[in-house]
Amino acid sequence: MDRPARISAENCSAFEPRMFVVDHAAGEKILPEITALLDPVNPATYHFWEMKKEQATELHYHENDEYWAWARGRTMLTIRLPDGRKGTIEIGPGSTVYCVRGVEHGHHPLEEWACFEWTSVPRQGAQLGHLLREL
Repeated sequence: MDRPARISAENCSAFEPRMFVVDHAAGEKILPEITALLDPVNPATYHFWEMKKEQATELHYHENDEYWAWARGRTMLTIRLPDGRKGTIEIGPGSTVYCVRGVEHGHHPLEEWACFEWTSVPRQGAQLGHLLREL
C-alpha cells in the first residue's frame, strides 16, 4: 500500500482531531482510516516516559509516526491538522494516541503523568525531532 508522505492541508479534510486518540479502556478501536496511514513501528524506540505537571509541550509535528500509550495521570492533548482545524482532548490511562506524521500535537498536563512512547521507522530523508508549522 502506498501511504502519503505525511498528512497535508490538501489531504486531511476527511479527518477530525479526535480520530487520532483511542480510549482502548472504554472499548474503542483504532479506525481503519488511521491504520491505513501508519508506517511500520520501530521497536527500538519503545520507552517509558514520565513528566511533571509543569512540563507542557507546545504544538509541533514529526515526519514519522509517534505513539503514546497512557499509563498514569491525565493531560489535555491538542491535535491540530495541517489545515488548521484543532481539538483538545483529555487523555489518561487506557488511551493511546496514534499521531500520524504531519499532525501537530502538544499537551498541558493536569497532573504528573507517565506513558509508553514509540515511533515508526523514519522514511528516507525524513527530518527528525520536533518540527514547527506556521499557519
